Amino acid sequence: MADNEFSIPACARDEIRRRGYALPPDMSGHIERWYGWYTGDCDWYEERYAGVDGRAHKRRKLSLRPARRVCREWASLIANEMGARTDSPRANEWLRRYCDESGLFTLFQRGVERAFAMGTGAMALWFDVRDGGASIRVRRYDAKMVVPLTWDEDGTTECAFCTRVTAGGKQAVQLQMHVLDGGTYHVVTKVWRDGGELAPEALGIIEDFDTACETPTFCLLSPAIDNALQDTSPYGVSVFEDAVGAMKVLDTAWTALYDETDLMRAVLMLPDSMIDVRQAGTDGKTRPVPFGDQEQRLYRLTSSGIGEEGKPYAFAPAMRTSSIYETYAAACAALGDECGFGSQYFQPDKAGGLKTATEVSADNSALMRNIRNHENALGKGLGRLLTSLAECARIHCGADVEEGAEPVEVVWDDSIITDTQAEKQQMLAEIAAGVVPKWMYLEKFYGLSEDEARLLMPEQAVMDVGF
Repeated sequence: MADNEFSIPACARDEIRRRGYALPPDMSGHIERWYGWYTGDCDWYEERYAGVDGRAHKRRKLSLRPARRVCREWASLIANEMGARTDSPRANEWLRRYCDESGLFTLFQRGVERAFAMGTGAMALWFDVRDGGASIRVRRYDAKMVVPLTWDEDGTTECAFCTRVTAGGKQAVQLQMHVLDGGTYHVVTKVWRDGGELAPEALGIIEDFDTACETPTFCLLSPAIDNALQDTSPYGVSVFEDAVGAMKVLDTAWTALYDETDLMRAVLMLPDSMIDVRQAGTDGKTRPVPFGDQEQRLYRLTSSGIGEEGKPYAFAPAMRTSSIYETYAAACAALGDECGFGSQYFQPDKAGGLKTATEVSADNSALMRNIRNHENALGKGLGRLLTSLAECARIHCGADVEEGAEPVEVVWDDSIITDTQAEKQQMLAEIAAGVVPKWMYLEKFYGLSEDEARLLMPEQAVMDVGF
């Protein structure tokens, strides 16, 4: 994309300014730093020291990849089991089929992981329009590709995405801008190669494509954390920004555990009298028979006064792994606490795992609150994106979707917040008592619209009239 992959190329910046947009405050330095922790490639892991030979050496610290673990856990907790529904039956059926066939929620889960790592991510509609018809896909972008164009406290209404593409067998820069024009969203595409703009017609690209949709054709993904690093910025903050110190302690303790185990393993020293010899070569000299492995677990005992003369000597110092492990456990607790999981989530010696809200509500209230906060931050934008997806599919692909279909709502699996099994049992009891109609069970737990649920439970229609 540029000499620095975390910066936007000059050609793209100039195009954005030419269209009258101001570039958002620069967050590329923070994004690059977060990406280094996420991948485990930051400079902190390169440890430099002076060796006994007087030369400078370096080694790489071991890492459990705590930053990636944190982001992967959040993505799994939020998006592992989710769905989407609308009160328009045909749109609901089409949307369910599209999400299953395209793996949209898997894509969303990966996008959440990257967004929580680098503070910001995005998903946007991508149109492939041909003479024979059109197809729509959803693509995801990470923070270094996202350039908000118009934003305020309520969110981002126009956005650009800068990516690398191949044009004519060479690397090129592509800028796709999702902008409002005449009340509908347009996708404007520009491509540059070697600093020169390429003609869209030669690439088979529609430079200005009118989606005919009034709902945003993209959504930004960010954790529910206030950006205290840059005021008035549309970008978010990494979920582990406040836990960098805890991650350093964690990986330092992990490296120390390895060093302690590796350096303090028992070795056996044997006197020369116990080492077999053999005659080798034509010079008549004797040489010791090779013994031990490449890690040198056996050594020759010279006349240094160690041990009793003529007897093997075992060197087995006491390890300090217990005290190091305590530091490691404390770092795990701090990591979980600073990243919003609660201090017990990453404890290495805690029994069992998270099951249901009934089991964990007392000890993990912070986790449950933060899951809800993140869901609220992510669900609104994703719902709008799915609404525009269904509308654009109706307009450009001939999808069987009602015109003016109801907005799409994202349905989360809240079994970690609420005890889903207990709620099911309670509703079944209320249905048996005649308090709640059966179709509400299908609507709440199976993601069906009210009309679909009533259609599957027609015997309830008469009962509901006087209810």
